[in-house]
Amino acid sequence: MNQDELHENPQGPSLRIRGPRRSRASDRTPNELTREEWESLPAATRAAAYKQRVETDEDPTTLRETDQPLHYQLGGMRDLAPGISDLDGPNEVLEAIGRADPVTRGYWNRQDARDAQLGRDARATLNAYTGTPHSRRQRHQAVEQALADDDSQDAMDDLRVLLARYEGVAIGGTHSGAAIWEFLCTNMAEIREAGVRTLYLESVRDDAYQARVDAYLAGGTMSPELRAFVVRYDSGHNLGATGLRALLDAARVHGMRVKGLDGRPARRPTMQATALYQRAVAMNTYAAQAVTNDRRRPSAAGGYLMELGAAHTGMHRGPAQNVTVHGTPFQAGEEFPGVDELLDIPAVSFQDDGRLRRLSNP
Repeated sequence: MNQDELHENPQGPSLRIRGPRRSRASDRTPNELTREEWESLPAATRAAAYKQRVETDEDPTTLRETDQPLHYQLGGMRDLAPGISDLDGPNEVLEAIGRADPVTRGYWNRQDARDAQLGRDARATLNAYTGTPHSRRQRHQAVEQALADDDSQDAMDDLRVLLARYEGVAIGGTHSGAAIWEFLCTNMAEIREAGVRTLYLESVRDDAYQARVDAYLAGGTMSPELRAFVVRYDSGHNLGATGLRALLDAARVHGMRVKGLDGRPARRPTMQATALYQRAVAMNTYAAQAVTNDRRRPSAAGGYLMELGAAHTGMHRGPAQNVTVHGTPFQAGEEFPGVDELLDIPAVSFQDDGRLRRLSNP
C-alpha cells in the first residue's frame, strides 16, 4: 500500500441497510430493518431512499459529523451488529453492521489494511529517527534565541522571525484554543505576505474532507458535508466567528492552501490504558507523512504553518508496558518524536501577552 492509498478512504459503500419492503435483488443487504426501525430513521433519509435502500460511503466518525440524526439511529441498532459488546459505542456498532454485509465487508478489510500499514510505517519512522537530546536542545535554544533577539511587537512579528529561519512553524495548543484560530483568521493577509502558502490542520481529516476543502477553496460551493462538519467543530469548541469556517473563508479569499493532517488510521483507540501513546504514535506518523508528501508537490511551494495539539510536539513519553499500534509492537519506555521533531521545525504557542514562545516540551 502506498502513502496515497493510506491517506484516502476506500471506495464505498461502507454500510447498507434496507427497510421491510420485500426485495428480490440478488445483492440485497442482510441488514434488514423492521418497520418500526425503518420509521425511526430521519424523515429526510427515508424520503431520499430508493425502494427503502440506504447506503453511505462515509466512515462512522464522518457520518456522525455530517448526518448526526442518521448516525444516532443506526448506532443504536445493536441487533444488526453481530459480536458487539455492551461497552462498544455507536461507531463500533456501525462498523460491525458494515462488516456483516458481504458487499461492504471489502471496504472494512481495506480500512484494516490502512491501519496495519500505518502501524508498520510508525515503527519504521521511529527506527529512522536520528534526533538526540543534544540535537533537540540545540534547536530549542536556537528558537528561543531567535525570539529573544528580535524587536518583535506581537505574534505576527515573532512568526516572521521564525519563517526567515525555518520552512514551517507548528503552533501548538488545545483545539479549543481560540487564540490560534483568531490569529490565523484575522492575520491571513499578513501571513501570506510573510511567505506562507499552506496551512496544515490537525482538526481536519484528509481522508474525509480534503477533497471537499479543495473544492471549496477553488471557488466551489461548500458541500453540505463540509458545512455540517465545520459548524459542528466550531460549536463544539466554542470558537464563535473566528473558527474553522472563518479560517476556510479567509484562506479562500487570500489564496491559501489548507491541508488536513489527521485521518481514520490515526484515531485514538477506545478503552485502553495506553491510548494516548498509541494515538501519538499513529497521529505523529500520519501527520508527518501528510506534510512530507504534500511538500513534494509544486503547488506546495512557500512556507507553512501547522495547527497541532501540543501533545503531538516534542518527545512523547514511552508507555509503561509493551504495546502494539495497529498490530506493530512498541516496547515499554520507547519515546516517540512529535511532528515538529520529525519535520525539524519549531513548535510554539501563544502566551498571555499575545506573543509566540517555544513550547516547553522535552
